[in-house]
Amino acid sequence: MNDFFAQTYRQDELYDIWAKQNGLKPSTVAVLYMLDQFETCTQGWIAKMCLLPKQTVHTVVQELEQAGHLEKVSDPGRREKPLRLTKSGKQYAADKLGGLYRAEERAAADIGEQQFAAMVELTRKFTDAFAKEILDGAE
Repeated sequence: MNDFFAQTYRQDELYDIWAKQNGLKPSTVAVLYMLDQFETCTQGWIAKMCLLPKQTVHTVVQELEQAGHLEKVSDPGRREKPLRLTKSGKQYAADKLGGLYRAEERAAADIGEQQFAAMVELTRKFTDAFAKEILDGAE
């Protein structure tokens, strides 16, 4: 089990290294990545998924909004407004994250399409089983 988690944490570290190599804060890369991968999401959801403090996400969101790369979607029924990239934000994400996406694609290609798909499926199954253990009252 230790090796599984060591590899997971190493992947997180590699994203941070890539961010720094490209003159970006790791938190900016994380928030921008989530906004680019998902049509809309809230600050709270991004904080939860990326294990970032809400204040850190809020700061990055403010920076992206002030630069015109992000907008808050009006949704009267929700307490927290969903966020989405603007047209310039989508271009900014493509420019800033393109190298990261290409690195991910090359790494996936190196292990092969079938093995990559199997890895994703097995990770999903482990996560579901682990969630069941934790959420159903693990010791």
